[in-house]
Formats: sequence, C-alpha cells, structure tokens
Amino acid sequence: MECTSPAILPESKLDEIRKLEGKLGVILVAYDRVHPYKKLTKEALSKIQSVEKDTGSILIAYEA
Repeated sequence: MECTSPAILPESKLDEIRKLEGKLGVILVAYDRVHPYKKLTKEALSKIQSVEKDTGSILIAYEA
C-alpha cells in the first residue's frame, strides 16, 4: 500500500468526505497522489524482491 502524506484539502472537500464517512459508517483518510507504479521486467522485480528479503523492507517502484 502506498501512503505518502495526508492530503491538505479545503474545508469544502473535507465536508464532502465527512458526509461520505457518515453515510458509509467508515473513517476515510485522503492522501496526496503519487507517481504511477513502474512496470517492471521479471528480472527487475526479482532483484527488488531479493533486496526486500535482505533488508526486511518493502520497496515500491514508481515512474521516475
């Protein structure tokens, strides 16, 4: 899951989100948009997964 930072929205947009939260009975969190994911070759994906395993982390590849 990608989570950068919470979006800074005008009050009118926050009100719209709050209304939807009430209708759905959920808590919603708005995040800033990020670059799209990079389409990777199987070789590149394998290298990334190897580093993830070695570091115990999760890596996400975005378009540069």
